[in-house]
This record gives sequence, structure tokens and C-alpha cells, in this order.
Amino acid sequence: MKTDLPIEIRRFKQIREEHNFTQSEFAEVLSIKNSTSDIERGKTKLSGHVVMMLLKVFEVNPLWLYGESFQKRLDVHHI
Repeated sequence: MKTDLPIEIRRFKQIREEHNFTQSEFAEVLSIKNSTSDIERGKTKLSGHVVMMLLKVFEVNPLWLYGESFQKRLDVHHI
């Protein structure tokens, strides 16, 4: 994985790989058109929608995603 990519891109890819999704499968789960390859290459920034879907579907803490927290998951089902 390229380390010159922003932390949120590296962590986005990490989440996909942890769940064993292809880029196309991950895009479908997150309601993204096509695949996540442009995001993972750093050509497309993470949209608010994608960040929200990561939180909603995978309980990914947006602050962790952007390197501002060590807490990876948030329990959103009790909010």
C-alpha cells in the first residue's frame, strides 16, 4: 500500500480488506457508483456520504478514519 496517500485513504482500504470485499463489492455496500479504486488511488476524496456509510454500516469512527482518534469503532446502535 502506498504510504504517501492520506491516512483516511489508507484506513478506508484497510476497512475494505478487513471485510474481504473487492473494490466493486465495497462500492455497492457503500452506495458508490462503479468501484472504490479512484478513492483508493487518491484521485477522489472521501465524500460525507461515504464517511456516513462507513459509520452506519461498519461503525467506523470518522475521527479514527482521519487519524484524530485511536478508537476505531463507535457503537451507533445505541445513539
